[in-house]
Amino acid sequence: MNLRFIDWIWTVRDEVPVPEGLSTAEALERVAPVLDEPDTQYQRDGEGLRYTKGSPAAQDPLSVFEKGSLRVEDTAGGMVLRYRLVSRFMLFCFILPLVFVGFGQLTLAVAEYQKAQAEAKEKAEGAKKDEKKKDEPVLTLNPVDKFLGAPAPEKPKDGESKSRKRKPSATAAYVFAGIFAFLYLVGRFLEPWLVRRTFRRKLAGEG
Repeated sequence: MNLRFIDWIWTVRDEVPVPEGLSTAEALERVAPVLDEPDTQYQRDGEGLRYTKGSPAAQDPLSVFEKGSLRVEDTAGGMVLRYRLVSRFMLFCFILPLVFVGFGQLTLAVAEYQKAQAEAKEKAEGAKKDEKKKDEPVLTLNPVDKFLGAPAPEKPKDGESKSRKRKPSATAAYVFAGIFAFLYLVGRFLEPWLVRRTFRRKLAGEG
């Protein structure tokens, strides 16, 4: 299976033009400080850089992307910095909404099954109760209680002893699915834009 068709979910590929007059070595020297962050290891690989991160800090401009590669290439339109960044964060945020939606659907399916089972049981018990009612003795007061004015005994109402059951709901699962879907969209579109801006500024010699 060619992962190229699906790795866009957790992989960012893009390129930034290298200003005219910069050599490959100079371009890499300008972007290398982006990788000078705690718990980040990188190395030169010919005309590019490769890096990996352990537990990056929140202020790390590449904190979302735990590994990647950068390479300066000469194209028909000029030299460009091409990069490929990989993010487990985006992969998890893409998968988790599907997992939570699945849990929600499973919760509803189990609830419907249990409801059908309970209704069938109640129906069977109702038929038995109807048969018993025919043989039930009439409740009457003894003469002494009747003389003292005691009220006549009442039959217990159906369902009085039954506790109210909370109806199963998949709302919580859908809420979590929405949260992680939102995080994925932010990570997939905002973070690549921020990274591209950072590389562009570094190549231009800003900051």
